[in-house]
Amino acid sequence: MVFGFFQSWGFKAALGTVISRIMMVVFMHFLLNNDELLKKYLHKFSFKEVRKSMLKKIIDLGFPSAMQMLFEVALFTTAIWLSGSLGKNSQAANQIALILSSSTFMVAMGLSVASMIRVGYAKGLNKYKDLIIIARSLFLLTIIIESVFALLFLVFHNFLPHLFLNMTDVTEIVDNNEIIWIASRLLLVAAVFQIFDGVQVVVLGALRGLQDVKIPMYITFIAYWLIGFPISFYLGKYTDLKAIGIWIGLLAGLSSAALFLYIRFARLTKRLVLENSMK
Repeated sequence: MVFGFFQSWGFKAALGTVISRIMMVVFMHFLLNNDELLKKYLHKFSFKEVRKSMLKKIIDLGFPSAMQMLFEVALFTTAIWLSGSLGKNSQAANQIALILSSSTFMVAMGLSVASMIRVGYAKGLNKYKDLIIIARSLFLLTIIIESVFALLFLVFHNFLPHLFLNMTDVTEIVDNNEIIWIASRLLLVAAVFQIFDGVQVVVLGALRGLQDVKIPMYITFIAYWLIGFPISFYLGKYTDLKAIGIWIGLLAGLSSAALFLYIRFARLTKRLVLENSMK
């Protein structure tokens, strides 16, 4: 059994992931060590130089940000569990739709990092009006890009699930047809929710650039676990929508998060502009 495990595809995939993570750290250390602006921070570094006040500031910013991601990832993990409780075909369809929507979501993740950096830079210069323009430009760019992906999902929702299945196996034709039917419907929901998913993560990036993380942490908890999860659970377990109902719950959670986070950003930046104009 042990040697069989080491020869399995699961172990190979896990090993590849571990190696890639290690190489990422090595590569980042190499870049930092060879960058003229950054390598001075690594020269003769000692843990004695680390100050408690700086550690506290990092934790105050990092912990709420980590919780925001935890709430969202846990919701999608729960969706996998709910889909599995409906049967293997529902779980397979859920996984297909999740892989596709997660792939397009990576673009929004990149824009989220850009949003955090650009907004944080503008905040450091006290250019709050420019900050708002930068952030809204990134929000609009996210909506445009995610809308293109949404259109692709709408147009090819019946075709994309075929890419994940062995359609030549006649013994699986019944299961495959059911998986394709479910997955194609999930992609219709995913086409809409990925727009909101992209917006919420880019707005979160902008709020992190403003170093506003605690209130967004509460917002994401409410949106995902007090709005999204109950809807997913009820529609998935107690209605005929089943897997589609689970994803409608995800859509509700993500759209609520996008709306509430944008309201938070708009109010916070408006206040910053007023305070800066009074100085």
